[in-house]
Amino acid sequence: MSDIEDEAKPESRQSSVDPDKRSSRSRSVSIREVAEQCGGEVMGNDELLLYGMSAIRNAEPNSLSFWCGQQTTEFLDQSQPAAVLVTRENAACFSCSKIIVEDPYLAYARVSALFAAPPAGDNVGIDPTAKVHPDVLLDDGVIIGPFSVVGANCKIGKDTRLGAHVVIDENCVIGADCRISAGVILRANTRIGNRCQLSPGVVIGASGFGYAPSQDGWQRITQLGGVVLGDDVDVGANTTIDRGAIVDTIIGNRVKLDNQIQLAHNVKVGDDTIMAGCVAIAGSTEIGARCQLGGRVSVLGHLRIADEVVLNAGAFVSSSISETGTYSSMIPAQPVKKWRKTVAYLNRLGKLFGKND
Repeated sequence: MSDIEDEAKPESRQSSVDPDKRSSRSRSVSIREVAEQCGGEVMGNDELLLYGMSAIRNAEPNSLSFWCGQQTTEFLDQSQPAAVLVTRENAACFSCSKIIVEDPYLAYARVSALFAAPPAGDNVGIDPTAKVHPDVLLDDGVIIGPFSVVGANCKIGKDTRLGAHVVIDENCVIGADCRISAGVILRANTRIGNRCQLSPGVVIGASGFGYAPSQDGWQRITQLGGVVLGDDVDVGANTTIDRGAIVDTIIGNRVKLDNQIQLAHNVKVGDDTIMAGCVAIAGSTEIGARCQLGGRVSVLGHLRIADEVVLNAGAFVSSSISETGTYSSMIPAQPVKKWRKTVAYLNRLGKLFGKND
């Protein structure tokens, strides 16, 4: 580790690797561009070019990394990034160039997109194999990939990109600067805001699970509503959002959904809520703003969840939650003999409190 006085002469750590032979998954970015993107201050070689990002434990020469100061420091002497995002109080831990920021992890999130390789085919426009209805309104810079289909009366905003095999049914509206990945399906009457990202296999606007009992079995209820996504919504791979039965299913601004999530018909999700993988929300439930749902959380239908509620992984919610806070349920995995005893004890709680029902 370096002393504080070493900061005045940081090593550039430029690699001898030919940048032209580096992986196509990243591109070169100047350290000044990185600092500008995250509002940081360069300390060291301000002419440095960075080629991709590396985890701090196995940082590669010519790469950018970040250090939050919470991990073990044993490996820092062997870590050799060209530059690191770091707080001022932890800057002395590194002899390389530094970008001083208040929150290194947030700074990493803000600059990560700079290192993404530009997608191939920027100038493709509409691929010859795509089928686009004549009355579709396309703004400037729209790209439609191979074998994609866009139905009648749709509007697609400026600089939005559709990957291969995307299907957009009739009467859909997609905002500007969206990224619709391969295999996404938008059913009729879906509206998507600006700067949304839909990962491969997403299905938005599928028919909700609605049936009425009859003497002849189950009578299907035709779902007449649509789906509305706000701005800056991210939807993970193979996530499904059903259209409303009569009113729309509504997903607020800046909502982030992980992979394989199921949101049923008429669900409403408030702004800035985030959900981890395999969450399932039943029909007509409303999730508040700024909520956090851990993996495999299940919420029954027709409930109301307040703003800023945290549901820990695996929680099962069977009644509305009206107060902000953190909620948990489930029994964590344990040896089966111990688990059986735990369940037996739970079943005896009624007798313990003098209740036999």
